[in-house]
Amino acid sequence: MRPQLARACLLERRPPERFGFRFDVAARLFAVTAFFYRRYFRVQCYGIESLPPGPFLLVANHSSRVLSWDGAMIVTACLLDADPPRLVHGMADHRLMTLPVLGAAARRIGAVDGRRPACEDLLRRGAAVLTFPEGVKALAKPFRERYRLRGFGHGFVHVALATGAPIVPVAVIGAEEEAPLIANPSWLARLVRTPVAPITPTIVFPLPVKYRLHFGAPIRLKGAGGADVVARHAQHVRAALQDLIAGGLAARRHVFF
Repeated sequence: MRPQLARACLLERRPPERFGFRFDVAARLFAVTAFFYRRYFRVQCYGIESLPPGPFLLVANHSSRVLSWDGAMIVTACLLDADPPRLVHGMADHRLMTLPVLGAAARRIGAVDGRRPACEDLLRRGAAVLTFPEGVKALAKPFRERYRLRGFGHGFVHVALATGAPIVPVAVIGAEEEAPLIANPSWLARLVRTPVAPITPTIVFPLPVKYRLHFGAPIRLKGAGGADVVARHAQHVRAALQDLIAGGLAARRHVFF
């Protein structure tokens, strides 16, 4: 793990430590996520060999509930199975990043506060970034609506246009069955100071579903940043991701194997 992580860090033109990343801590945390990646979720990747060189922006469907296993598996895939290995910086919700334990762990492994300036800075320095344009509203989606994308925010389009970084859609298949939603009480979200408080049958531990990650062809956006243009770009990326999800679901044999 440490050699892979060291190779990935060298591809960034400024050290990731400026956002709270810590190499030794990240290596230990990635050893944990690697176990889940290889042994628990038994992740299969498709299209990861087509990741472009240089900076890129991963756009994925958001589906994990209490803990972001979907994001962890995407980040781990890019470190273990991409060539060259890439350290992907997840764009995390601001409220999550202020939490004392989860926020600190997220920063140590490379996540940053999901605000536009940090994302643009990373991409301009050669980094790879992961974002979930559905936002936290996807985490409150009922089980019957799994794999149906909610509306996309437009921030990622502004970032792509400003930096010229290509967008790579990533369909996460499996995560939306790992912890079916029972309830999402607002009083509990206020109590624990999180955007949502999903209650699932598995509490915080996911079911051993089989993950399949489908990396799509890079999308390069062009044009001015007017509201209409940005909205069309966001819809285009959303449609591409929804098609990728549909293809992944059609090819899947079973949720658990």
